[in-house]
Amino acid sequence: MVFEKTIGQVVDENYVYARALHYLGIDFFEAPDRKLREICDERGLDRKQVIKSFYEFDSCHRFSFSDLERYPIELLTEYLKYSHHIFIKEKLPYIVHLVKKWDREEGLKNLLPEFVEDFIKHIYEEEDTTFKYIELLSEWKKGSVYASYDLLIRFNNYSLEAEFEEHQDEDEFGAIRALMSSLEPQDLHDRVLMHEIKAFDREMIYHAEIENRIFFPKAIQLEKEVHHKVKTLSTLN
Repeated sequence: MVFEKTIGQVVDENYVYARALHYLGIDFFEAPDRKLREICDERGLDRKQVIKSFYEFDSCHRFSFSDLERYPIELLTEYLKYSHHIFIKEKLPYIVHLVKKWDREEGLKNLLPEFVEDFIKHIYEEEDTTFKYIELLSEWKKGSVYASYDLLIRFNNYSLEAEFEEHQDEDEFGAIRALMSSLEPQDLHDRVLMHEIKAFDREMIYHAEIENRIFFPKAIQLEKEVHHKVKTLSTLN
């Protein structure tokens, strides 16, 4: 039974459980040799709650590309915003926490804060420009006068094609990926950290694929439809 195993054994069997325990207030590296049952009893944690947390963190919440391709652009944008929220509020803070408690590689402690700062800045810029632009295009298509005004004033020189081209060349995580690939794990902390970084890297790649293969093509198509409608209305006037 899982509760009769040590924290270290539980985490070694599935590294995702380390993050689940962290959000329950238990850091695996503080008491790896103590049984999960003992820690739960001390902290007053309900065992059903712990099992539920393990299940939720171990479950995959991805949508397939075929599912996402059927989403309208407005819903797809909300899905991407939600992914941004998970990156910033859950996954990155946990990786930062693991690195702060890590005493092996100083290079990562220098690279990670710089990446986090640039990544968060990129996300906010994307939501304030690209996502906002798509929102206004959708509203204008539905007949909003205010959206038309904002498009003319705020996004007069904005290029969705240029944004798409630039987006395809980005690899913000490259330096960290290269550094971690050169290290050999020596203990449980190493293995958990490497697992989390690799998992985050995979999620970043998947997220970028959604944007490049589905979001931007849909967005560019919407832009063309709006421009065609504007041209048609101009001709009629």
